[in-house]
Amino acid sequence: MTKADLVENIQPPPGRMEGIDMLPDIGDLHRTSMPLLGNCSGVYFLFHDEDLVYVGQGWNCLLRVAEHTRKDSDKVFTRWSFIPVDDEQERKELELKLRMSLKPKYNKM
Repeated sequence: MTKADLVENIQPPPGRMEGIDMLPDIGDLHRTSMPLLGNCSGVYFLFHDEDLVYVGQGWNCLLRVAEHTRKDSDKVFTRWSFIPVDDEQERKELELKLRMSLKPKYNKM
């Protein structure tokens, strides 16, 4: 599935705009929004469909995942998740353990 396919399959919130002149319902946008969680320090996982394709870690998983969506990134993924871990040494140890045991295709060992 390409990024274009993903964009095409996004479901808009209730109160869908039918034309360019229609304005979105701000209440619907707010109800379907996600809270900003701050730094989200931890170990993160990138999935392509059902397959785990990458494990990484960082003090801000949101920023790290965003970096993987740049045009020059070779990583293709459709979903992501993370485990919160505040301590830097614990993050690095957990990431290494997971990379070694799970062997995601985009991680180089």
